[in-house]
Amino acid sequence: MAFDIKTLEFDKIVQKMKPYAQTTLGKAKLDALQPSTDANEVVRMLEETDEARRFVVEGLDPSFGGVNDLSDSLKRARIEGGLAVHELVQVHNHVRATARIKREMTRLSEREETTIDIEVYADELVVCKSLGEAIHAAIDDAGEVRDSASSDLATIRRHIDTTERKIKTTLDQVLKKEAKRLTDQIVTIRHNRYVIPVKPGEKNNVRGTVLDYSSSGETAYIEPEAIRELTSKKERLEADERQEIERILFVLTLDVKDHADTLEANLGLLGHLDMLFAKGAYAHATESTKPTLSKRLHLIKARHPLIPKEEVVANTITFDEDINTIIVTGSNTGGKTVALKTVGLLSMMAQSGLLLPALPGSETRCFTQIRADIGDEQSIEQSLSTFSSHMKNIVSMLNSLKSGGLILLDELGGGTDPSEGASLAMSILEYLSDKDVHVIATTHYPELKAYAYTKPSMVNASVEFDEKTLQPTYRLLMRTPGESHALLIASRLGIDRCIVDHAKKHVLTQKTEVSELIDNLKRESKKLDALLGEYENLTKSLEQEKRELSERKRALQAEKEAIKERLTRENQREMEAFERDANALIDELQAMKTHAFKAHELAEAKHKLKSLRPETSGTEISTTKGHRYQSGDRVYLLKFNRHGELLKKQKDGRWRVRMGRLESVIDEDAFEYTEQAPKQKPDPAPEKPSVSKRVPSELDLRGMRVHEAKEALEKYLDDCLVADMPFASVIHGYGTLALRKMVKEIVSTHPGVSEARDGKGNEGGQGVTVVYFS
Repeated sequence: MAFDIKTLEFDKIVQKMKPYAQTTLGKAKLDALQPSTDANEVVRMLEETDEARRFVVEGLDPSFGGVNDLSDSLKRARIEGGLAVHELVQVHNHVRATARIKREMTRLSEREETTIDIEVYADELVVCKSLGEAIHAAIDDAGEVRDSASSDLATIRRHIDTTERKIKTTLDQVLKKEAKRLTDQIVTIRHNRYVIPVKPGEKNNVRGTVLDYSSSGETAYIEPEAIRELTSKKERLEADERQEIERILFVLTLDVKDHADTLEANLGLLGHLDMLFAKGAYAHATESTKPTLSKRLHLIKARHPLIPKEEVVANTITFDEDINTIIVTGSNTGGKTVALKTVGLLSMMAQSGLLLPALPGSETRCFTQIRADIGDEQSIEQSLSTFSSHMKNIVSMLNSLKSGGLILLDELGGGTDPSEGASLAMSILEYLSDKDVHVIATTHYPELKAYAYTKPSMVNASVEFDEKTLQPTYRLLMRTPGESHALLIASRLGIDRCIVDHAKKHVLTQKTEVSELIDNLKRESKKLDALLGEYENLTKSLEQEKRELSERKRALQAEKEAIKERLTRENQREMEAFERDANALIDELQAMKTHAFKAHELAEAKHKLKSLRPETSGTEISTTKGHRYQSGDRVYLLKFNRHGELLKKQKDGRWRVRMGRLESVIDEDAFEYTEQAPKQKPDPAPEKPSVSKRVPSELDLRGMRVHEAKEALEKYLDDCLVADMPFASVIHGYGTLALRKMVKEIVSTHPGVSEARDGKGNEGGQGVTVVYFS
């Protein structure tokens, strides 16, 4: 036996988990749960359980309703033993549940956007769709065989219905005819045949067969002769119906037989999934975390899972890599045995794929065996004393010892002469220390405390005792030896004071130098523990402040993004209004080309052009103070996210600004100074207007192949940049969307393009891309 499951109460943990399993399959898997000695398997099981726990926390664990244990039905189907209707309904429900769980697990994987560990079990599930459909086509949800299950069954049931109607009609006629001879105007059933209630004195006057009498003898139940043949016909039809139903069920049984192997494999997979989510739910309920498998054992604030959380004291227990033995001392009822069991039970849980009731960061080893000698197992029948029962267990452990195991020894060497018991205990610990195993032993012998200080691979630990309240605190103190506090406990329990005082004097006379050394080490250890406690508190405080700062930073960032989004929306609305006005003016100017117009019309159009400008949002104004603007200054126009040049100040205080080939009248508050105007040479010679290539405001790519359109687009974008155009339109149409995709890719990566969008309704919609240049 490699694991003492009952001694460490692992079986009770299994019983605690079983209510979280939804199926008998999952419960059976939990009953069979055993610790594994394969490190890779342990890691996989822990990952799966932690994954299931996360889904349970988020309420995403699947329902296993409808998953039935079909083992007996499959055995019978394999030998072609006909399955009953309720068994076939269970098979159908099972197939439907399998399909649902497979879909839910697939959705979980898609939600995570990565492969999840437990998805492999869902992938292996095979939905027997044709079998489910065949059963559902023959049997309804109420468990009744449908008329449509076969044409013969439908015909038989039609004949039954017709015969029943004839019987009812005939009975109605008999009731009317024999009304005076009846005790009541009703039809009832006796021995599965229709009868009418007749007065005893009239039974010979009614043609038919007496089938029964009432208990009082006041009524004779007679089957009228008029329906006898119809009733017999109905019985024959019902026999045919039963035979046809049996034939249908047998055909479905053969179908189940053909799918038996697949259904059996699904049973194992579904039971395993149910077990995984039961593990996850139990972990969530006990606030457990996933430990890391490593070369040392380090349980942080570990709790014994069978002690109520509000009562249990969490302890940190550590086996460093250079330590293989921990000797725990301290008072009786102080928690030594609980600490011993906690290490053994939690190690067993981890190796069974269960998360541990400990803080994150805990580590555990994969032990080859976990053996425990705990408690008083003396037996009068076997003539075993306390000492003998302990020795019998220890002998069994030593004979089956495996390298890499965990050995737990409670009250090692107890129950016999203290001197011999201490010597034997030291010898056993020395033997185990050389066998590459980890040992935790509890004892009251002071010799073992001193012995631990002489061995670099051993360390002392103790359970804390509050000498002021004379009560144990159940806290485990690593690297600190303990005292039994027997005299204090005896005094608290009522031993005469003079006896206790005399005992104290006797103890003091027997104190050794080693005892004094241990006392000094304990005092130093307590000081270190106090400093560590302060450090932990400071660390927690700093972590809390860090979390608060992080939350405030996120809140400020969210507020910043909200403001930015609001300003962007306002700017977009103003730009859209500006574009509408500009487009309207362009349309008006285009219309003027087609007919002669008068001077006042041209003046009016120029006036519109001068007055055309977007409204300035007060929240977006950022002026440059202390600078006197002059013609030629370079400025940055906030609203348009573009640079421009001041041309001339208007009478109303605004400036005419040039942005590439576009001019507009802008308030001083709507731009910022960036560069001083170059000094003008005196009396410059009149400059001839430069002749530049006229670039159209739109490019039509329709009808071109993709590579031809790509070359044309790249050249057009370069021409627009040379002409300093603020924006342009690229017409690509809809078609196969290949041109549109190419245009989007080019403009999104072109260094001269600051923004691109789909055209609006009046611009050609998604068949046009509008490009803005930086």
